[in-house]
Amino acid sequence: MEYAAVAPLFDRLIDEDLDAPFDVQQKRFLSFNELEASIMKDLSNLLNTRVSLAWQNNVAKIVAPYAYGVNTKISISPDNVADIRELELNIDKAIRDFEPRLIDAHSHVTGIGEPAGTLSITIDAVIAYKNHHSLLSFPIVVSL
Repeated sequence: MEYAAVAPLFDRLIDEDLDAPFDVQQKRFLSFNELEASIMKDLSNLLNTRVSLAWQNNVAKIVAPYAYGVNTKISISPDNVADIRELELNIDKAIRDFEPRLIDAHSHVTGIGEPAGTLSITIDAVIAYKNHHSLLSFPIVVSL
């Protein structure tokens, strides 16, 4: 199997078989499909973690662990383009700050409240691995 990237630390620490005393194979590297799945999982965690606007304003100039997440407390109106654009910019900033495996990521809100209490987002980005770049599009549903 050809490897695309080194596995992130927390992916390496996950015990996939709790009944076995040792893992058969240590997960040090990821294939491209595993890398894509890892990014999707981390994006889902990031976008479903809320940070208060106060914290975001206090750490506007630095990236700090306690600012991990997205502020979605903006009153979002499906008819208000400015509200949706502000939310997209918040999401883009969070991805830029906390997901270094993606380059030039842009989010697009594709649906609000379907299903109820959720936001459908598509993230278009470039993923860099080895000496390659691939365009990827991630559909994600996050809780409001």
